[in-house]
Amino acid sequence: MARSIVKSSFRKFLRNRNGNFAMMAAITLPVLFMAGSLAVDTTNVMSMKTRLQDAVDSAALATATRLLQEKDLTAVEAKAFAEKFLDGQIEEDLSAFSNMSVKPIVTVLPVTLKNGVVWKVSISLVGTQSLTPMARMLGKDEMSVNVVGMAESGSESSKGSLSMALVLDKSGSMGWTMDGLIKMTVLKTAVTGLLTQFDLADPDMKFVRLGGVSYDTQVDSKQKLKWGTKSTGKFVAKLSAEGGTDSSDAFEWAYEQVTDNNEDKEHLKESGQVPTKYIVFMTDGDNNYNSADTSTKLLCNTAKKNGVIVYTVAFAAPTRGKELLSYCATSSAHFFDAKNSVELVAAFKNIGQQTSEVVSRLTQ
Repeated sequence: MARSIVKSSFRKFLRNRNGNFAMMAAITLPVLFMAGSLAVDTTNVMSMKTRLQDAVDSAALATATRLLQEKDLTAVEAKAFAEKFLDGQIEEDLSAFSNMSVKPIVTVLPVTLKNGVVWKVSISLVGTQSLTPMARMLGKDEMSVNVVGMAESGSESSKGSLSMALVLDKSGSMGWTMDGLIKMTVLKTAVTGLLTQFDLADPDMKFVRLGGVSYDTQVDSKQKLKWGTKSTGKFVAKLSAEGGTDSSDAFEWAYEQVTDNNEDKEHLKESGQVPTKYIVFMTDGDNNYNSADTSTKLLCNTAKKNGVIVYTVAFAAPTRGKELLSYCATSSAHFFDAKNSVELVAAFKNIGQQTSEVVSRLTQ
């Protein structure tokens, strides 16, 4: 009898939604809050790791490039340059994360090879940030990540060479305002960032040949490939926005330029090397006609089949425009979907860094 009374009372307790809910809430809510805090902390740490990895990669590459350019630069001076460059890269990050601290170790070593001296630059870094108060209740106050960036400078005789043609949209929508700036103005700034990477990698203009073509519903203006960045910079500076959009003839012109036999001859005469061929294809819209998409895709197929590396950049482009660019890119890593002005500038800078690695390349 007593046992049945206990069972009955226990069942009533379980069915009682008032007291039970309060008790369960008191038990589970702190656990849920802690789990949520840990999720936030984990996301923050992964974001910190990505940003720190980009920082050490950039610093290592910049240091290796400078060692190649300045023959009298010592290892001590190069190390100081790397540390200063890295400080500039992570300055904003220090305030973006909670009590973030970093401990970098920079190593700069010369390696003598048959064809000259190669400098190996290594930057390892430990980044730490505080956890949220709720997560600290689990007994851990901070989380850390380790990143490593390595680059090496080529000797003069081991430098790579390249030929690149820019295919730039100058249709009327490039005259629209975004983020308070005219889109064409942003494009010019972005291309300048790309050209700066080549100025750093090839100050004597012996390894890089550049040119470009702009388009609306037809090819508007062209700049044949020449040594260095000066002619292409002037060409881009004169662009103005007007007209519709048809990328097919412009892409064809770019392909013909980088694959012309004269390109190989020019490089062989100057450096004794056969250049890597690149096309950078950018648009902010859709082609006016689907047939232009079809024609451009066929040209992209031909270019990629024949060894031309195609980078593509969508600048706040609609779906069809992005699909065309994604299709044309050599791989998904060669397609940049820039949704705003900042991302466009970053995309062109990234392309410049990647392609100029024929001179100083990241090794990790």
